[in-house]
Amino acid sequence: MPAAPVLAAAVPPTTRVAHVGMGAATVGLAGLPALVTVARGGTDLSVPIVLLALGTGASLAWGADDPAEDLLAPNPVSSPVRATIRVLAVAIAAALVCCAVLGVVAVGPGLPPDLLDRAPELAAAAALALAVAFGAARHGERIAGPSGVLAGLTGPLFIAALAVRWPTLFPTVTAGPLHNRWWIVVVAGALVTIRSARDPAHR
Repeated sequence: MPAAPVLAAAVPPTTRVAHVGMGAATVGLAGLPALVTVARGGTDLSVPIVLLALGTGASLAWGADDPAEDLLAPNPVSSPVRATIRVLAVAIAAALVCCAVLGVVAVGPGLPPDLLDRAPELAAAAALALAVAFGAARHGERIAGPSGVLAGLTGPLFIAALAVRWPTLFPTVTAGPLHNRWWIVVVAGALVTIRSARDPAHR
């Protein structure tokens, strides 16, 4: 772990090159169904809130892209630390946009009572997105963010679709005894991410 002054000095340049705007845009697009529902006076926000959760989690994949790798690589801050800074920067932007969408929903029909139940799906989308994005980056992809975003959006939907066919094996987006199995997906994705995001010098 680098010394605190070195780490603090690495935050501004690393944050500037992170795809923060793309992360925020991803959440904004995922929040459109909720905003349209509110604008039309609708009250059923179950599906739009699930999409918002998936988009928020998937947006973290933009943090895997390192557009200034050649410039910042000689710095004493390792690539995993720079990756952590980028992901945190994107996460903050994504959280702000997500909160803005939820603020509109709160002023409109009100927040759904099962809002906190979407946390496992959000975390699963983030874990899958980061796992795929960092895996792609480790294998030489210079722009791995889009593939991670796609995985974060479609991966949980695919798992939920499998749950329709095999309801006792896969987690669903509805409340029930198997809903917490999303955390298994989170742990698996986190382990893959940690392995893929290691310093390239330790392949």
